[in-house]
Amino acid sequence: MDRREKRYQKQKLRRKVLLLLAAVIALAVIFGLFWSGVIFQGLLKPGKAENLSAKVRYADVTLSWDKAKNADGYIIYEKKGDEDPVMVGKAIGGKDCSYAVEDYTKDEPHEYFITAYKYNRFRDRDFEGEPSDTVTAEYDSSKYAQKIPILAYHQVLPAGRKASTGLAIPADRFDEQMRFLHDNGFTTLTLDEFRQWHAGKLEVPPKSCVVTFDDGFYGTYYLAYPIIKKYDQAAVVFCIGKNTAGVTDPYTEDPADKKNHYVREDVINKVRKEYPKFAFESHTYDMHNRVDGKKPAVSFSYDQIMEDCKKNEPFGFTYLAYPWGTYSDTMQQAVKDSGYKMAFAYRPFYYATRDDDTYAVNRIKINGDIPIEEFIEVVNGNAEKYNNPDRK
Repeated sequence: MDRREKRYQKQKLRRKVLLLLAAVIALAVIFGLFWSGVIFQGLLKPGKAENLSAKVRYADVTLSWDKAKNADGYIIYEKKGDEDPVMVGKAIGGKDCSYAVEDYTKDEPHEYFITAYKYNRFRDRDFEGEPSDTVTAEYDSSKYAQKIPILAYHQVLPAGRKASTGLAIPADRFDEQMRFLHDNGFTTLTLDEFRQWHAGKLEVPPKSCVVTFDDGFYGTYYLAYPIIKKYDQAAVVFCIGKNTAGVTDPYTEDPADKKNHYVREDVINKVRKEYPKFAFESHTYDMHNRVDGKKPAVSFSYDQIMEDCKKNEPFGFTYLAYPWGTYSDTMQQAVKDSGYKMAFAYRPFYYATRDDDTYAVNRIKINGDIPIEEFIEVVNGNAEKYNNPDRK
């Protein structure tokens, strides 16, 4: 190999080394840019989240926004006066792009904004984009019910008949009350709706109530049910299980008639299909009596109560009203362990609030001789004797 060829080979090798060195330097620079976040902060910087909105409920606020370009997720901040914003949550990017801020304080304005972020795996950190516009979330308690009258009826009598007990109401008086609810824009809630409200997951209008009947007298079907349907209301009958098997007797207006005066399985199954807003639930299977002079709800053992609840399982009941409205800690625990969603009392008589124990929800007993003026005060939440903000 002559001298010229040797020189050429050396120059070629030198160029390869320089190119290789340049490539190594370039890779190092690129890696350094990734490491420092320059690329993520520039070319791959996440976009700005747009259209931030807030939906306020009793216990929390849900923030929603449009998905930002290049975003791996979002960081939620709350602005508190002149203080630095506080991070209150983090959401992974998805189709809905929403986040629920828990422990929202009602009746106080809250301001939120969000930033989209892109994750840098080399630095194991998030790089945030520009903050979104700020949204103000404020709950107005005057727009929603904060207490609900749960009306507890018992026996329904033929129209015009004078009640021999405060637990019975003539059908014409009951019709007058339901007509008032209908004509004045009241919402009668189902128990599922009430349960959602109680849990802070549903807001309902201030004019809301629940209509319930205890014992399952067959007058609730023959007399009250047509009235409930006529005014498109919701109601629930708490049935005594042992009285429910079989076929409902034909209705008679003779108070001395010795027939079984209770709603039975045929009616329950028929109405559940025909008009689901008229529901049937549990008043225990056989605890609406006294045993050795004592009420089972306060004297029975845990196992006895569990056995009673088990006997009611075939009826598909998911809510329960305590007989006479009384209960014990043992009764509450057994009802809960039996799978009931909620249980209702009515002693003492108060408006139901979200502070009520799930297994001791307050009701208000409606006597058959209550004047319509007093009924109106009750359903409007103005009956002071049923208000007790200090109750536990």
